[in-house]
Amino acid sequence: MPPAATGRRPRFAGVVLALGGIVAVLGACASGRSGELEPRYVAVHNTLAAMGLAQVGPLHQGSLGEGKEARIKLELATQCTTIVGLGSAPVRDLDLELLDAEGRTLAKDTSEDPQAAMRACVESRGTYTLVVRMKRGAGDFVVATWSGSIGGDATLAGAATSAQGAGTCESPLAIVPGVTSGSTSRGESEHQGSCGSTDSREIVYKLELTKKQRVTIEVDPRFDAVLYVRRDECAETEAEVACNDDAGGGKSGRSSNVRPSRIDEMLDPGTYYVFVDGYGTEAGAFRMKVDLTDVPTLAELCGRARSLAAQVPVSGGTAGSFDHVNAQCAEDAKGPDTVYKLDVAQRSRVRITEHSDDFKPVVHVRKACADEKSEIGCRDTGAVDEEATFTAVLDPGTYGVFADTGEKDADGHFTLTVDMAPEHGSGVAGDACGDAQPLPPDPVVEGDTFAARDDFSGKCGGKGAPDVVYKVDVPRRARARAKLVNQEGNHLLALYRTCGDASTELACAAPETRGAARELDLVVAPGSYYLVVDGVDPHQLGRFAIEWRTQDITAQETACKAAPLLAEGGSTRGTTSGPHRFNLSCAGREDTQAAPDRIHRFELRARAKVRLALTTQGWDGALAIRRACIDPPHATSARASEAGCARTDASRKARVEATLDAGTYYAIVGGLGANAQGPFTLDYKVER
Repeated sequence: MPPAATGRRPRFAGVVLALGGIVAVLGACASGRSGELEPRYVAVHNTLAAMGLAQVGPLHQGSLGEGKEARIKLELATQCTTIVGLGSAPVRDLDLELLDAEGRTLAKDTSEDPQAAMRACVESRGTYTLVVRMKRGAGDFVVATWSGSIGGDATLAGAATSAQGAGTCESPLAIVPGVTSGSTSRGESEHQGSCGSTDSREIVYKLELTKKQRVTIEVDPRFDAVLYVRRDECAETEAEVACNDDAGGGKSGRSSNVRPSRIDEMLDPGTYYVFVDGYGTEAGAFRMKVDLTDVPTLAELCGRARSLAAQVPVSGGTAGSFDHVNAQCAEDAKGPDTVYKLDVAQRSRVRITEHSDDFKPVVHVRKACADEKSEIGCRDTGAVDEEATFTAVLDPGTYGVFADTGEKDADGHFTLTVDMAPEHGSGVAGDACGDAQPLPPDPVVEGDTFAARDDFSGKCGGKGAPDVVYKVDVPRRARARAKLVNQEGNHLLALYRTCGDASTELACAAPETRGAARELDLVVAPGSYYLVVDGVDPHQLGRFAIEWRTQDITAQETACKAAPLLAEGGSTRGTTSGPHRFNLSCAGREDTQAAPDRIHRFELRARAKVRLALTTQGWDGALAIRRACIDPPHATSARASEAGCARTDASRKARVEATLDAGTYYAIVGGLGANAQGPFTLDYKVER
């Protein structure tokens, strides 16, 4: 008996086929009056009997007003039971829900019709509570329970068998939206998900989607459950599209277990297989809640997108959002997203910042909201870790702006802010040589090129891009280093001896990769210099944080020039009392080293193996061989210039061996700890 066409939306997506005949009869009789419940029930009785089911227990009848409910005690055996409810003509929505002795939901009808049908499988014989709710309308109702094996008419029997199934890939159960109950104890142990090692039994359900939908499945088990979903190929592990072991707390009401599982995915049309499994060898009863939500098309979302305005923050959240679109950054930005629209009246600089303390934000922009090929930019970084900032110069038009995230399960809130400025800038402090700003003494200085004009371009780029300039004074010969530690648009750094004179450019550092700039690192003489922060191109602008450091190298240079020569095969005595000039890679954190040191040099005329042995008297020391005496530019640590380094052991001895080419080398003796200093002996041997 095929279901009758009623003109209403389907009662369930992927409805249990075993109840298809029931729904057909109910739909055909939906226009009956209050006194016609009996013939309608007779029709249902005949349909279920033809499917091989038998009525168990008495009929339950009553009358309810709108919003009211009745509670009926049912004596159920350890089996699967079909429960059917019929409402009279004035009834518009009748709901059924089955509760266990502790008040937990075992099964629930989720239709919006004057008739209801659901199937529940209980693990133990006992008294259960059936709740009959009159959601809309008012009138009489009748409820009956059915059980038994399938037989009778071949068509109905085949449909019922397919729907009820054995809970295996060969014979899966059908997914029922709402709450249902089950047990993995009667399943097979053939499969496992990627998120949990399992040798336990599993129950397999089948879900057919005819359109793109958000599918939320929550399993509230009495054991440690694993939930996973495969598409098209039930038995293939490669077909898995989602897996969850521990959801960290149930979302479907009271939880009977501290380890529920939950999957929340937006799925395309197709056939899916849902596995309820156990971690390790665990198995048992569970309640499963299934929600299917229609997903609006991207065109519909773009059509009703909220407008953004400059300097007017907009707040949003991921709750109820879907992953409608992907992007070219943040590994395709596969988290939930929200679309907005931005109207640009005239060609302008635009900065769009997404801020979130709850997840890693991603912001991307399209010229045509619903056209993925029209993306003009995507950013997952900003001036601070909690932000993602898109910057560009945009032509007049309407743009689609997506507040997004790369975190698939992102949960929280965000704020979206838009700034706009004239195409060529309006000017800021430090915009040109005449008002170059003194670089503050703080190691990290923040700035913003968003509204700046274009006054400079270095050898490594910056033409047409906004820039700002700082004046820095270097009192003594020093190693000068500057690098961008955070930024919105991509910037470059340039250092000049004379502001505005391109011929005096000393160094220029442009980004090697998107979002990261090389470091300026060079030795400069005493004097005044001009440090320019410039956009890589006209679209690269915004906030930045720059780190500027100078290291006085006069002490190093003096020590290097005066370093005594070690005699081959000889032993040298000395003391480290004096200033700290060199960091050693084996002497602890470089930013905390402060012990005095002593330097010697040795020369090789040909490639040879060198042995240096240090003995200290009553203090802990370290010994290093350096290829270059002065710290070389762009060196990130002392190790960059070392051929070897060792610290003294319990006997106050340290030894360094290295095979070196011809050249001049330096032996540095230092201490472990700020006060580690004193007399030492240094032995030097060469093997050719």
